Amino acid sequence: MQKISSYLYPNRIELLADLAGFSVEFTNVYQRNVKIYNGIDNTIEFDIKNADQKRIDLSILNQIELNVMDASGAALPNSPYTVTPLIGRGLAEVIIPQGDLEDLSPQYLKYSVSALKNSRDVLLYANTRFGAVGTIELVGDAMPTYRDPRVFNTFVSEIDIQGNPIYHSSAIPTKFYESTPTNSLSFEIQVTGFVGTIWLEATTNDTINLEAFRAAGKPFGSWNRSVEDGLYTGVIPFASEILVSDYSYFRISYQTSNVTGIGAAFTVTKSGTNYSVAVRAGGTGYAVGSLLKVPGTQLGGIDGVNDLVIMVRSVYGHMSGASSYNVSSVTAVSAQGVATDGTGTFEVSGFNYSGKVDSITVS
Repeated sequence: MQKISSYLYPNRIELLADLAGFSVEFTNVYQRNVKIYNGIDNTIEFDIKNADQKRIDLSILNQIELNVMDASGAALPNSPYTVTPLIGRGLAEVIIPQGDLEDLSPQYLKYSVSALKNSRDVLLYANTRFGAVGTIELVGDAMPTYRDPRVFNTFVSEIDIQGNPIYHSSAIPTKFYESTPTNSLSFEIQVTGFVGTIWLEATTNDTINLEAFRAAGKPFGSWNRSVEDGLYTGVIPFASEILVSDYSYFRISYQTSNVTGIGAAFTVTKSGTNYSVAVRAGGTGYAVGSLLKVPGTQLGGIDGVNDLVIMVRSVYGHMSGASSYNVSSVTAVSAQGVATDGTGTFEVSGFNYSGKVDSITVS
């Protein structure tokens, strides 16, 4: 009858304590790499011996510590780890918590162990040639994993038949190699100063192409922010728990208000933390919903904090006898922004501005 022998090795590392202050003979033939795993707290045992291969009394050592470094040489978040003596001569253990490993990819980690004896540093050699550095293999696929939310923050644009840009996110895949297929996805869409339309496109094609998305249309509708509603900043209430069905890819698309026009100028008055705006020159080429931004530093404040966004509410259109220089000039506006506390009047022009989608978090 055939016999198969198997051996179960403890997760134990043999260490040599250099108690004499210099390297002495240590003839351990093989020191294997110890394995630890993502997703669990890992316990490593140490078998600490002297040069005669006899376990030592650990009460003569103080502050036994394990230093662990990743492949780049950076220490793990809570390294060094305290090594705790066990019942039994020469035996000790240390625990590496799962939280310290969750962001690491599978790799070979480096480690060293040190202690104090009579206030003197003592190295505990970790390999057969008196090397102070040993190797721990981090294995990443032994425990179930969960996909972190994915963030998309880059967009490409195309021009529609009216000459206005439409922005598209990267393609967002719905199919993965997973035991339980994804049933639904939620899209957390963060916007800043937005007026316009955002919609979710999808395609059942296994390859990504623009025509496939166009042919699918807008199966999940859209979210609209009108000029009358004012600028919106935050996470929009749209595209939560979208059923994947047989779709292969999603993408988020959006179009903002018109950003054309030139020459408009304004008089801005602040009182307290409020702005009021009057049209000083209407310019030309604007449309209802066009946005202009005035940086906070031009209004006695701070850029990004005291910025003023001006929205065109009405324009001077093609009327009999109107000068071509005044076509689509600004006649009325509204404004949003927080001024610095105080009073003041400023003559400004601003620059054409379009609200935007900052990011899409998919979970």
